[in-house]
Amino acid sequence: MKDSYTPTGEAHPASVAVRLRLLNPGAEPWTLAGAALVDSAGEQVELARWPLAPIPTNGAGAVVVGIKGERAQLGCPCTVKLWEATGPL
Repeated sequence: MKDSYTPTGEAHPASVAVRLRLLNPGAEPWTLAGAALVDSAGEQVELARWPLAPIPTNGAGAVVVGIKGERAQLGCPCTVKLWEATGPL
């Protein structure tokens, strides 16, 4: 699911949020601690994040990440990078 907001009179969205469904094959629950959008040159922009709940062991769950501002800050295509306190997903 992707949702964006375009102000009246503007041609490009001012913000975008994406809901991601993730699988956790690990032995411990997984909680989102950070997220970034990274372009092919390695430049990145931190994403706002809304963990809905910890993703259970051997289970599935969802997180929501979003960005507010100009799309031109990065040269896309881009990759979404997620991590918890103990390391990346």
